[in-house]
Amino acid sequence: MRRPPIAAASFFFFVAALASAQKPDCSIRPPRGTSQEELSRMANVTSKDAEARAIASVAPDKVTSIMSSGVEVVNGCLAWPFDLRFANKGGVTEVMVDAGDGRILSSEYEPPAGGAAPETPAPAVPVIPEGTPPATLPPGVVPVTDAVAAAEEALIRKAVDTEEDAWNRTDAKAFAARFQEEGSLTDVLGTVSRGRAEIERRQAELFTAYFKGSLLTLKVRKIRFLKPDVAIVEIDSEVSGFHKAPPAVYVDAEKVIRTRLLQVMVKSGSDWTIASFHGVDVKTPPETLVNPEDPARARRRR
Repeated sequence: MRRPPIAAASFFFFVAALASAQKPDCSIRPPRGTSQEELSRMANVTSKDAEARAIASVAPDKVTSIMSSGVEVVNGCLAWPFDLRFANKGGVTEVMVDAGDGRILSSEYEPPAGGAAPETPAPAVPVIPEGTPPATLPPGVVPVTDAVAAAEEALIRKAVDTEEDAWNRTDAKAFAARFQEEGSLTDVLGTVSRGRAEIERRQAELFTAYFKGSLLTLKVRKIRFLKPDVAIVEIDSEVSGFHKAPPAVYVDAEKVIRTRLLQVMVKSGSDWTIASFHGVDVKTPPETLVNPEDPARARRRR
């Protein structure tokens, strides 16, 4: 039986209205009437981090200028808007970054007035002398574009700063929150803690015993990506002002415990968390840090 023309038209407009009513997928949908101050508090991603993600999303185009307003509601979603201009072409790309998890909600290019953007010339291929062995990455390491790497390295360094801050506030819960739910921590004493709850208990013990009143300094030495969302982070760690030195742990002449810290970090949403933490104390410090009262070392220097 054929659908009556009026009924068919009604069905068509119903489907079209339903489709237009569908909202874009995003992590934060503020209620109507939310003030700008409240919107800023709701954002989980900072303007700086959102900007890095916007730049990474248009790679390999080189961004020369960025215009941005504050966080705002776009199509019902809390987002950071950016207008990006480039060195290799005219026009502007408007990028919307989710203020909750850092995803790219939209990216629209508007060519310059008067026509489409000029074609971007292909990058010149460098001439490699014959016989030069091909460049290789270490086994298991995947290449990451410079723009992406720069954006993710900034987020990793921020996560390490948060880890340091939690220690210096003697906040065992916040320190454990930097780990994955099933993450592991091998501390300088060789004790292995598995899972956030166990890591929090162990850290609380250390904060009330050996490391009571201590100050932690973390300096990222190297970041190596195994996958775009998995990285090995090498860190120089210094603990000073501690209550009592742990047994068999080397303390240098400046009363500092120095460790080589290796963290396997995994991207979770817009954040980087620790899957594995392994620290060992440095027992062969530079000569300038050797205790001058150590008779064994004094004899070796003669």
